[in-house]
Amino acid sequence: MKNEHYQQAFYTDAYYNPWDFVIDNYDIKSRSRRLWVKDEIYAELVKKHFVGDGGNCNTILDVGCGAGTLSILLADWFRVYSLDFSRAMLERLKLRVKELKIDGSTLIQADNQRIPFKDSAFDGSFCKFALWPVSNPEWAIEEMVRVTKQYGRIVILEVDRRTEEYKSNLRTKVVYSSYKALKRVIRIHKQKNKTVHDDAAWKLIRDTTKNNPRINLEFIRALLEDNGCEIISVDTTIKEEIDGFMGKLCGGQCGGHNYFLICAKKGITE
Repeated sequence: MKNEHYQQAFYTDAYYNPWDFVIDNYDIKSRSRRLWVKDEIYAELVKKHFVGDGGNCNTILDVGCGAGTLSILLADWFRVYSLDFSRAMLERLKLRVKELKIDGSTLIQADNQRIPFKDSAFDGSFCKFALWPVSNPEWAIEEMVRVTKQYGRIVILEVDRRTEEYKSNLRTKVVYSSYKALKRVIRIHKQKNKTVHDDAAWKLIRDTTKNNPRINLEFIRALLEDNGCEIISVDTTIKEEIDGFMGKLCGGQCGGHNYFLICAKKGITE
């Protein structure tokens, strides 16, 4: 499959999908990832919305799963279907699933703006930081609602982008610059023969997504309500809970934006 949004952006044969080159940032076994985020907290936050307060979900769809950190952690409680456009991300998830001996995992390579499942296929669906990279997030929300059963749950975690530019304080800039410099040294030492690395991939991702709609809490709330959903809960304190050592060292100011979690229940639409 080819992502139409990225197709015209690939100016070198080294790239088929830039997300294929940033896998380590999303790998559950990545040591550097653990410095920044507590994935177990993410999993608990999502889980409680699928099982608590009448959730009663068994089958759930992870939309834009990346290398599947949440898919893996949630597999202890749910039958998880993992969807992502990056083949390399899914290959990494497949490897981890095999290593960790996770039963019944289903991986789907697809665009989250065109989910290849029938209506009402899942008890619930969730999406973590996978709406901002798409050109039509309203399509992705519509698709998530469509494939979720009546009264099922839709959970979305995203960055609350209310300003045009990222604004980091001096402390954040110093810490993050030092981290990137150390990471670059390690990468050069370990990958001397690689010409493509994650810095170049991230630049391409930024270039191809800069004109996308700005994702924020009000925008997502409105989209869910427009698709016949009832908002059950909103949490704007999750960043404090999930920040790892590096996030806390930066004073919780990475990117200059807050995070949010919103949970909705699909209602009956005419």
